[in-house]
Amino acid sequence: MMLFLLLLVGISHGLDLMGAIERAVSFYPSLKALEEERKGIEGKSLLYKSYLNPTLGIEVGNFGTSKEGVRSNPIYRLSYSQPILIYPLGSFVREAVRYESSAFEERIAQERNSLKGEVYLAFYSALYRKDLLSIAQENYQISYDVYSFVKKLFDLGEVTKLELFRAERELDLAKTELELARSDYQNALKKLSLFVGEEVKEVEGSLEHLRDMKVIKVEDLPQIRQYNYLIKSVKTSIEVERTLAKPQISTEVLGEKVSESEYGFRIGFSATLPVFYRREGEILQLSSYARSLERLRDLERMKAESEYHRLLKRYQAIKDEVRKINDELLTRSREELSLAIKSYRLRTITALELSDTKRRYIQLLRYRSDLLMQAHEEYAKYLSLGGEL
Repeated sequence: MMLFLLLLVGISHGLDLMGAIERAVSFYPSLKALEEERKGIEGKSLLYKSYLNPTLGIEVGNFGTSKEGVRSNPIYRLSYSQPILIYPLGSFVREAVRYESSAFEERIAQERNSLKGEVYLAFYSALYRKDLLSIAQENYQISYDVYSFVKKLFDLGEVTKLELFRAERELDLAKTELELARSDYQNALKKLSLFVGEEVKEVEGSLEHLRDMKVIKVEDLPQIRQYNYLIKSVKTSIEVERTLAKPQISTEVLGEKVSESEYGFRIGFSATLPVFYRREGEILQLSSYARSLERLRDLERMKAESEYHRLLKRYQAIKDEVRKINDELLTRSREELSLAIKSYRLRTITALELSDTKRRYIQLLRYRSDLLMQAHEEYAKYLSLGGEL
């Protein structure tokens, strides 16, 4: 019951950005799938123990050559062979798996950053649609006020029917845009709901809130650290192969029948002789793979640095343009619209001039919202790259 109430509160009230990210990180299936995959990597550290499996041999009777019955001499020979672990094979294997597991942890961290960027973008897409809905509501209200005024003038016989039709047409268009904006906002909320795992009916926040991009240290990015750990893992795996290329020693205990009622036991040692093949193929493959990972890491580093500086430059340019609109153009446009409405009521300008002034004002509001959304798109890429809120 308490869980239901908590979920109900989360659904009924507006969702903020941090709440959306926290819920997505704890819910999203792809992260959970990677966590399960990481557990499988830890099991690799036990695989080397298969090398230690002993060999047991039993020989029974002398079928077809002995006059004695099988029952009187059931066992002719018994052997037990045990490979001896080559030092430090076990530590090398565990170290290689530990590096591989650390690399996978960085992959999970990279996936988490990507998810944060996607949730951030989905959240501000909803705020963007909410802002466009507010603009559509303002546009509808202005159109409705103008229509009401023109309708009164028409009833008094002071304007033509053509002017009334123009006001009606603009009102109908504003109503259609309002309905579309409301539908777009609901669709944006549904998309955000997919990330957080529950229905979102409202979002809280301001589209105008543009955070600063913090400094990114490229070497500390998960995608770079992942390559570093992978390279270490591969190089340690080369040491594993070099260890396996050494002679493999085994000890053997042999029990054999030496007389009708006696058995003799011997202890022996054996070793493989890697004369013709010393695992050169595996070592060559791993060495090439390590060099390939180093090249890919360098490429990833260059791409990350380039992308970060590009994001900084474009993000700042958009912020400057938004600041210019807020400080200069928007205030002037509001004053022009207010003056145009008063002038139209005084019949000093035509309905066409009022419509043109209103159109420019609404276009400026939408252009400002578009710029803000572009800024948030760049910030989402910054988060996906590895930036911090």
